[in-house]
Amino acid sequence: MDVKLDNVGKMKVAYVELTGPYEEWGQGLMRLISVLQEMKVRISGLPMGLYYDNPLETPPEKLRSEVCVPISGRAKADGRFKVKELPAATVAATIHQGPPEKFTDTFGAMFSWILSNGYEVYGPARETYPRISEDLRPGMGIAIQQPIRKKQ
Repeated sequence: MDVKLDNVGKMKVAYVELTGPYEEWGQGLMRLISVLQEMKVRISGLPMGLYYDNPLETPPEKLRSEVCVPISGRAKADGRFKVKELPAATVAATIHQGPPEKFTDTFGAMFSWILSNGYEVYGPARETYPRISEDLRPGMGIAIQQPIRKKQ
């Protein structure tokens, strides 16, 4: 597996918080897209998932994630979604190759690379998806990024 360091700029996103199985992430994406379209919010990039918990250690019903969609222009949260700015970050980046069910193997290998190269995790894992679809879940994206920093 190829892991590279990358610097990503700050990004304004509309998002919703989810708790539950990561396999249901795509349903949250569809709800968010529907609200953004209804409110005529300008989508400026590909959808992204932020994943806070390790599914090998956390029960499915307690997994925390966020559905994020980059936006531009003005958008005001209305209770159905929130708006925030993801900070610029140094990330370890890779691409998952294989069936979605094996995404934990890719994350595990990336975390091993992070630790063995003198870094520590600094924020939730990010996965960018190539399209908008209800069936999306971890392992179906085009890029996996983990914000990191040098061990202190």
